[in-house]
This record gives sequence, structure tokens and C-alpha cells, in this order.
Amino acid sequence: MQGVLLAERFRIGDRLGAGGMGQVWAAQDERMRREVAVKVVHPQYGMDEAETQARFQREVQLAGRLSHRNIVTVHDWGEVSVDGRPTLFLVMELVHGVPLHRRLKESTPSWPFAAGWAAQIAEALHAAHSQSILHRDIKPANALLMPDGTVKVVDFGVAKFMGDTLGARELTVTGAPLGSPSYMSPEQAEGDRAIDHRSDLYSLGCLLYHAVTGRPPFTGTNPLAVLRKQMEAVPEPPADHVEGLPVPLNDLILSLLAKRPENRPADASTVYETLSTLLVDHAVTEPGGSILEFTQLGHSHSVSGLILKRAWELREEAEMIVAEAEERKAEAIREAKRAVEVLRRELGALVRRTEDMDTEIERITVRASAEELRLREEDYYRAFRQSINGSYPTPREFGDSVEAMYGISLPDLEAMRMVNRFSHRFTAELEEDHIA
Repeated sequence: MQGVLLAERFRIGDRLGAGGMGQVWAAQDERMRREVAVKVVHPQYGMDEAETQARFQREVQLAGRLSHRNIVTVHDWGEVSVDGRPTLFLVMELVHGVPLHRRLKESTPSWPFAAGWAAQIAEALHAAHSQSILHRDIKPANALLMPDGTVKVVDFGVAKFMGDTLGARELTVTGAPLGSPSYMSPEQAEGDRAIDHRSDLYSLGCLLYHAVTGRPPFTGTNPLAVLRKQMEAVPEPPADHVEGLPVPLNDLILSLLAKRPENRPADASTVYETLSTLLVDHAVTEPGGSILEFTQLGHSHSVSGLILKRAWELREEAEMIVAEAEERKAEAIREAKRAVEVLRRELGALVRRTEDMDTEIERITVRASAEELRLREEDYYRAFRQSINGSYPTPREFGDSVEAMYGISLPDLEAMRMVNRFSHRFTAELEEDHIA
């Protein structure tokens, strides 16, 4: 088809890929002067052409309503003759990305990468489910990873169309339901046509399990064997295969893989919120981690924004804690200064009370008793400290303390002189302690 002009508008270029639904080609929209991708859907032999076209148009128009950064935009549709037979084609946004199934073949990513990709797919599903649009074929091949880490989901509408046309006969010629067995929900595997959005969530769980562990949750020698496991087998916990996998992520994957839809998360938004929380916590708590580095993990823009928001909140919390600590420190210093000032004023009052008696004190010679002579200066100072009760003791209180401790009766004038001396000493010690 290379070089063919479809619908007198789309010039076909290189083939980008091929799959069970058809072939995808790069093309130039000559009317809009932009690059696009054209998917040519395989002819559906045995199907009523008018009914097939009506279904295709209906599903493509529904998909065309979706406008989301994580969904490949549908631009147009039409018919082209292939081997003389009318064949439907779909015109989409051209995305320069790598299908996730190719990326997963290269190596198993770390869990933050896998969770970041799944978060974006969950965002895409939430946008589609909000408009009652199901995908029905979520798998790594239908998710494109762009160089900047953005993931875009393809084939909204096409999978539904193929399911309704080929699925009209319930089974394909191989006897297996249409779809990708490794990522199909149990209800799809059973051929239940009345599936809802929770079927897409199961498929997302299969994709996330594969991305985290390096393999789908169920494998088998043939598609039917895999489908039977999807319906009946219990998956091994991904944490059994991945060292250090967070428990919430392990639990989320297992809940997505619940056999009964009612046991899965309620909606894609719930899945997104859980993954976002995991990624935010990882980004802001990883030792030595950098916010700029973590935004390169394939997170959606919303997740990256949450990371930055949470980091800013933590910074504000830290600043508040520091400010409160500084305020408590300043208040403690103010209290200490007030206490010193009170003691200083009391000392000044004591000094003033004794100044008028200095002359008389100097004229009086106090003869200490033999017991007094044996007491050392530190013994009196110890009695002085013992008698402090919120303020310095009066000479009488100090004398009473000396008598109680040592059995010595101290003359009033001598007691006053010692109180004066010891008050200066004690105040100096307080100031030294405060400075230290």
C-alpha cells in the first residue's frame, strides 16, 4: 500500500506494524498537512458489509470523543479496497513511541517504572470509562511508551468493533474467544458479552503483573490453557518474584486479578490514586532520591505534579517545625533572662538594705565559736543554697538554715554579710550557666 492515496487525502508511507486486527501505516494527511497513522482493519469475511460498516462507524465515533494525553486520538475513518474487497481503515494520531511489549522484552523495569506506566493507563481508562467506553483489549502491545515517558493507549473502539464482529460467532476458528489470552478477564474468557469497566481493570492487572515480574500472571502451552487459568487459577503473588516490592503494590495487583469483578477496585480512578500514592511516597522518601530524577520514571504529569506538591508540603512542614523549635528556643532564652533579671533586682534590693549597716558591720568583730571556726566557706555556701526558695534568703532565714544543718547559731550581722557575699556568687554562677 505504500504510496497509495486513501480517500484522496492520506498518502500512505512506511508500514509501522501488523497484528491480529490489521496493519498500521504511517501516512501524510495532505489536507491538514500533518503526519498520521492509518490502521487498515483486516476484511471480515462472512460478515454483512453494511452492518460491519455501521458498527465500525459507531465505535470509531465513540472513540473519537476521547481527548486525553494518555489516549491516541482518533481523527477519521473510511473504506479502502483491498484485493477488490471493501476494507475499513482508521486514521489516528501518529505517536513516535515503542510498544510496551517490546520494552518488556528488553528487560524487566523496576517497579516504579511499571507503576508509573500503569498509572497513566489507569488515567486513560478513567477518561474512557467516564464516557461509558470500554477498551476490551488492554495489553502491552496496545500501550505506546514515548521518549519523554508518556504512555498512550491505542485501539479504543477498534477492539470493541472486532469483538462484536468476529465475536458474533462467539469463537474464532481456533475455538478461543477473540482477544489476547494472557490479558483477558475471566468474564471475557467465558464469552460473557455483558462485561463492564472492571474487565479492563483485570487486563490492566495482568499488564502490571507482567511489567513488575517479567511475565504475565498465567502462561500455558496454548491459548485455551491460558484462558482456563484466567478463569480458575490463583495467581502467585508478584512479591514472590520481586524482592522489595511494596506490599500495597502487591496487594493492588492481586485485587485487580480477582476472579469476580465485584472484588476488584471500584474503578480506574481508584487504581490511579493507589499507584500515585505509591509513587509519591517512593519519590519523597527514597534515600538520596531526587525529585527531578523520579519524574523521569514514566509517571504521568499528574503523578509528577503530586510528587512536587508532596515535596513542597514536606518542605513547608519542615520549615514550620524549625520555626517552632526556634520560637521555643527564643522563649526559653527569654525566660532565663527574666529569671536572671528578677534575681538581679532582688540582689540590688538586698545590697541597698545592707549599705546603711556597712559602717556598723565593720566596727563589730564577731568572734566565732570553736564550732564556727571549724566550718569551711563551702559549708556556709551549701547552707545558703539550701535556704533559697524562689528568692534569696533573708539573713534570718540563712541563719536558721545554718543552725538546722550544723547546730551553730550565727550572729545576725555575720549572717547578713554572708548572704550578701553568697548572693553575688550565686548570681554569677547563674549567668555563667546561661552563657554556656
